[in-house]
Parts: sequence; C-alpha cells; structure tokens
Amino acid sequence: MTDTTHSTINLHDNSLSGARAWFERKGLSRPREGRVLAGVSASFARRYDVNPLVARLLTIVGVLVLTPLVYVGAWILMPKDTTGAAVAAATA
Repeated sequence: MTDTTHSTINLHDNSLSGARAWFERKGLSRPREGRVLAGVSASFARRYDVNPLVARLLTIVGVLVLTPLVYVGAWILMPKDTTGAAVAAATA
C-alpha cells in the first residue's frame, strides 16, 4: 500500500478546492473505471465496501423518496402569491 500525500489546501476553506480536499481526505473520489453517469454511487460503494449495484439502487430509491418530500416541504413553506392574481387581473 502506498502512502498518499494530502494537499496543503485548508480543509475548512469555503471554496470548491476545500470541499474537494475534504472529500479526498475522506476517501471519496470518483473512479475512472466502472462508473455510471458521474461515478458518485461507485465512489460511495468503494469507500464503504458495498456492492456497486446495491449503492446504485440505494441512490435511486433515495432520489425517488426524498424528491417528493422536498417538494412537499417547499409547498408547505412557500406562501401563496397574493399579488399575482391582482396583477394578472389588471393586465387582462
């Protein structure tokens, strides 16, 4: 096993470089081989020693379950547009 040298970028830096350094340090990097789309699920599968098919299925289930929940949450939290009807009536 070879030693990897971590970059000198500050892991707490609020930039894309800092975020990428944090992911790299945690062992989450997208593989060049065996990936579908961008390789995010393959990265998690490799890091946490999970079958890549299982990781992909969990990703799909997560998207299908969480997306409607986020939409319903936004629906509940967003106020109704009270001036939109008046503006539409005035321009008609």
